[in-house]
Amino acid sequence: MFQEYEQIEQQIAEHQARIEELQEQMARAERKKEGVIAFDKALVNLAAEYQMDERELYVARGEQIVEWLVSQLNDEDAPDYVQTLKARVARTLKKGSEAPRRARRVSANGSSEPKLEVGHYRNPYTGGTVEKKKRNPKQLNQWVEEHGLEIVKEWKI
Repeated sequence: MFQEYEQIEQQIAEHQARIEELQEQMARAERKKEGVIAFDKALVNLAAEYQMDERELYVARGEQIVEWLVSQLNDEDAPDYVQTLKARVARTLKKGSEAPRRARRVSANGSSEPKLEVGHYRNPYTGGTVEKKKRNPKQLNQWVEEHGLEIVKEWKI
């Protein structure tokens, strides 16, 4: 009976320690949130002081922003908005390459399949690889539809 009581007390102590740890994490997160809000306000004030608009601020830091985003693309712990951005870019590239695909002619042998060299292809967005032997695998054709033939040709490894 006393042993059971001691075990319960020990569990309570462990849970209290975990609660304190979580409260500390929450306090740190709140502090960061306050910092982001203060940074945003300071940035808006500086932009107003120097008569800059948002676009000018982003253009000034454009290269650093792009480098950071590219570094996040293959990071499994990247924020959700990185995945959203990847999907939007893929859709935009797909829309931009629709006109040339529609104009594609059927080759002499009657196949409308795009001509790609035999070999391995690696999709830099997903990291997936596909081997082409005689005919294009289904995945490779999907990549061509999504990104365009010329882009996929550059993925040959």
